[in-house]
Amino acid sequence: MERESSRKTSARNSFFGKIQTLQRGDIQTRVEVSTIEGQRITTVITNDSVERLALKEGKLITAEVKAPWVILEKSDREPQCTAENSFEGTVEGINRGRVNTECIVRVSEGTRLCSIVTTENSRQSEPQDR
Repeated sequence: MERESSRKTSARNSFFGKIQTLQRGDIQTRVEVSTIEGQRITTVITNDSVERLALKEGKLITAEVKAPWVILEKSDREPQCTAENSFEGTVEGINRGRVNTECIVRVSEGTRLCSIVTTENSRQSEPQDR
């Protein structure tokens, strides 16, 4: 755990947890991770990466998501989409720049997500709770 937390990366969104399932396909493997807070994170990586990283069920890992890949949606109802990783949260901070805007969303007591969106788009759809 100490080794994982000391890694250097530009990804601001990190989920530390345990691999629950590995579902191997022809080219890629679906990996499901359960965080310490009980959140489920699902991703797909190449079979070569699974072997190179020696992934197996029960192994502790860190899943990282780059801020531009975090999509915000303002809605009073459950989103209708195919995304497997969907969290309800509260906007804690907005930092507007000329080109991009950074949004910080708290999804649980100990987990905050950072999303980067264009400033033009952030003005059109002011993020609220969700």
